[in-house]
Amino acid sequence: MNPHELLEQVAGQLRALVQHAVGDLVRTLPEVGEDPSAAGTVLAGRLLRVHDRLPGGDSLVEFVRETLGDLDAASPVRLHGWQRAPGAPLGVALVLNDPSGPETGRAVLGVTADGPVFDVVVTPGAALTLPQTVRGPWSVEATVTAGQGWDAAFGPGLPPAPPGGAAAIRLRRTGRLAAGMTDGPGISVDGIALSVTSEPDKPAALGLELQGLTAAVLPAALARLLGIGGASPMSGPPAQIVLRADRAGGLRFAGTGGLQVPLPLRLNGPAVSTRGAALELTSDGGTPRLALSVSASAGLPGLPLSVHLDRAGIDLPVTFSPETRPGLDPKQLRELIPDGIGTELNVPPISGGGLVRRTPEGYGGLISVDLGVLRVQAVASLRPPDGTAPTSFLVLLAAQFPPPGIQLGLGFALDAVGGLVGVNRRADVTALQQLVCDGNADHVLFPDRAVERAQEIIGSLGSAFPVAPGRILVGPMVRVTWGARMVSLSGAVILELPAPTRAVLLGRLLVGLPDPVVPLIRLQASVLGRIEPAVPLVELLVSLSGSWIVGLAVRGEIYLLVRGGQQPEFVLSAGGFHPRYIRPARVPALDQLQVDLAPGNGFGLRMEAYFAVTSNAVMFGGQVQMDATIAGCGVQGWLGLDALFVFDPVFAFSVRVRAGVAVRAFGHRLAGIALDFTLEGPAPWHAFGTGGISVLFWDVELDFDIRWGSPPATQQKGGRDPIDALNPELAKTKAWAAERPAAERTALVFTPAANEKLNEGSLVHPDATLRVTQRVVPLGVPIARFERRPVPQQTWTIKDITLGRPQPAAGLPSLSEQFVPGEFFDLAEDAQLTEPAFVSRAGGLLAGTDGVRTGPGHRVDDGYETGYEPPLPERQFSVWPGLFHREAVHAVSAAERLERWRTHEAAVQVRPARLSVAATDTLAPLLDDVSMVDATSDAWQAVSGRLARPQETLRLVESWEVGR
Repeated sequence: MNPHELLEQVAGQLRALVQHAVGDLVRTLPEVGEDPSAAGTVLAGRLLRVHDRLPGGDSLVEFVRETLGDLDAASPVRLHGWQRAPGAPLGVALVLNDPSGPETGRAVLGVTADGPVFDVVVTPGAALTLPQTVRGPWSVEATVTAGQGWDAAFGPGLPPAPPGGAAAIRLRRTGRLAAGMTDGPGISVDGIALSVTSEPDKPAALGLELQGLTAAVLPAALARLLGIGGASPMSGPPAQIVLRADRAGGLRFAGTGGLQVPLPLRLNGPAVSTRGAALELTSDGGTPRLALSVSASAGLPGLPLSVHLDRAGIDLPVTFSPETRPGLDPKQLRELIPDGIGTELNVPPISGGGLVRRTPEGYGGLISVDLGVLRVQAVASLRPPDGTAPTSFLVLLAAQFPPPGIQLGLGFALDAVGGLVGVNRRADVTALQQLVCDGNADHVLFPDRAVERAQEIIGSLGSAFPVAPGRILVGPMVRVTWGARMVSLSGAVILELPAPTRAVLLGRLLVGLPDPVVPLIRLQASVLGRIEPAVPLVELLVSLSGSWIVGLAVRGEIYLLVRGGQQPEFVLSAGGFHPRYIRPARVPALDQLQVDLAPGNGFGLRMEAYFAVTSNAVMFGGQVQMDATIAGCGVQGWLGLDALFVFDPVFAFSVRVRAGVAVRAFGHRLAGIALDFTLEGPAPWHAFGTGGISVLFWDVELDFDIRWGSPPATQQKGGRDPIDALNPELAKTKAWAAERPAAERTALVFTPAANEKLNEGSLVHPDATLRVTQRVVPLGVPIARFERRPVPQQTWTIKDITLGRPQPAAGLPSLSEQFVPGEFFDLAEDAQLTEPAFVSRAGGLLAGTDGVRTGPGHRVDDGYETGYEPPLPERQFSVWPGLFHREAVHAVSAAERLERWRTHEAAVQVRPARLSVAATDTLAPLLDDVSMVDATSDAWQAVSGRLARPQETLRLVESWEVGR
């Protein structure tokens, strides 16, 4: 449920309530004619006469009576009849008149039950005010202005109408309001305020403020048991809660913009502590509900047991019924089932705890027990079956040995072992990358303080290993330490099965010096690797998030990608990429390698750097920022570099340098100098950029673009002829291969020896397809470079291939290979950054083997045996008509058995019809067979020179059509 869906649900129930109330009023009130005071205005024919008073009605009518009174002659707001158009259904209208008379100004809210449809009409030039009117605990005030007039309609099926004026209506109720049980639980407020505002060029908005909200979440008996007096009121300053509703943002809390808002309330008791309280809007069965939830921990005095509850509390329905007053219905209060229930037990030497909680996809649980000689952890996630997916679960198990672990020698020790198993689950690489980049790989690898962090651990596992029907996860885990745990290495290899198989490597290296408990130097490297043989793909991501050196933060990420297949890529980066480089698909944005030297006391120094290599370019850069200010006064400076080096077609580079320094006083710049320029070269050299000087209110900027030098006198050495590399490549055995057919034409089975020779290539299957391919030059495209050196532009193709007889290559299917663009094509600087690392181009073709020389024939054993598992029951024979008895008793030769597998030739063949020339009128034959005379279907051309008759008297027909 989102704010827009909730607003639509509440609006639908309010429309139904208004429709019921207006329908009852129309049936109850007498019919009246047109209001004479509306003549000559925009209300003529629409506004009907005034009614004496507001009759009795449903809950909405009584709410209007409670706030505005009986709407009689003494009321500033009157009740009129309403008809929005001639012949339209009757409705009612609330009318606010100017005190000096309706001709001065009038505002009308007309409502028709059919829809319902709301009409807002304000006469031009009206500026109306409803002074604060107090009736019991309620007070009402309103202002309406419309210089050009306002006439708009709102309702189902009507387009949104912009406000034609400004209106503000405010209702306020003072006095305490409570909902819930007398002795708890329940909630109460000191007052409520409702406001409706509309302004030109802004959507209408509704606001509801709950003033001085307090709550009690425990029954009185349970509160006394825990040492909390009364009905467990939650202490803290009274909360001011504001709800807003409009078309743009939906129905939500003003403080958060969502359906939940935290409360500054706490439970006070000797054995109770809270971790937060919240007010939430929900929906259940189409009914909006207001829920109060609290997360708390409680323990009984004298017992080593504590209980944790997440989001336990109460909720109340928000009703809009004609029978009851709109608002909360305390009779339908119900308790919220906690999202999570946890326990902790501490009975030395055994301690531990566990938690079970609901998750968006099902249920999750965690248990951690320290047995003194072994610490055991288990995390599980379960999703019950539904109509779209079967049951799926994920289990993470870990066992940690007490210090110093199981010694392995040379200072190494086995500290923990574990594993992960998932059924109908897969590994989400994007979510795992986010875990690694955030430094939270320990959510999967032997999490510390598991019970305290249970919610985030269960959530991370659910997002990293989502539901995927038909997939299975299996992964062992291990943690090895060195030097009394100064160095800790955790790793897991997670296999995703079945095909296509994927292997995911998740690791965490932690170095803590000099003491891992209180380290001065903490270096954490989270690692994510992925191997997919089916693509093929190798990917590695390393993050230093969570590292520091003597309090100075160290950050940065390293990434490697080697991918083949249809979208080949090669990327190696430490700290990111050149600003102009476009990252390939699914390559994450990387944090630059950073060291933050910020000892405080108004001084800061940050250093950033990156280095990256692609198949076409090398790039690196960095930036140094200094900030020495106190109370907004001091000096700021920066120095940055972005460099791109190109080695193809000739050596060239592009370096951008930016630098500047500024003097600031009380947050304002007093003086500064900045320079941003780019240098490209060599031969020729090109420098361009901008510089500026600023002193107080005087600014000077200078742009420059300078070129000097000339191209090199000697051109780059040309490349060799590609034929010199192509001939040896095609002479290699690997360039030629015979592919066996996917299916055999006969049912013959080759012996193991024959299969081995076919695989080795010493024998070729008679139905094989010849494959020839190379990666020296791309075929069918013009190339201007070879081996990164210039060559005359040329295009290489395969003209034909001879296997017994020549075969033109034009009709043969081509084979794609991967080529590096920079080795064959001229690339501009921008292309070097944006072109893919590899491109697919034709590198060979497939050819048939018809006409090749075959070896001598030899006899083979075509015998076969038929077996059944399990054995078939014994056949019962009976005398059948036909020749079955002969086939059953006479032996069949091997040649006859083989013949049964062959495709028989057609028993009947259709011979092409013969053509004859006949007279057009009688079809009398003139020439019996002209099929071989000419290939034309024109009878005149077929017999030209043989029959001296006019063309129109002849007809060419098939021989069977002529008359005999």
